Amino acid sequence: MKKLFLILFLGALLIPTLESCNKERVRMEVVKNCHGTFLRDKSGKDYKVCNDELLSSYSTGTKIRVTFDNLDECFGLIEEPTCPDAFTFEGKIEVTEIF
Repeated sequence: MKKLFLILFLGALLIPTLESCNKERVRMEVVKNCHGTFLRDKSGKDYKVCNDELLSSYSTGTKIRVTFDNLDECFGLIEEPTCPDAFTFEGKIEVTEIF
């Protein structure tokens, strides 16, 4: 019984680690405007960064390599945009690592 518990415990620890190794590093450009912080891929599509505090030290135009998860919604306190013009984006993401 102890061996089974140990195997299950170690498996639960290793599976997320192995899955994170499969994430692709994507080169993206930082875009900051009055609507928030976005990452632009090589095809020109913009993605809203929900955890934009990770990118506070980067300025618009900086190119970085990241891994990220797609999200349906951002969580936490979300500030309303302070500009009147529209800004469309493809989706919302959470940056998981910056390289």
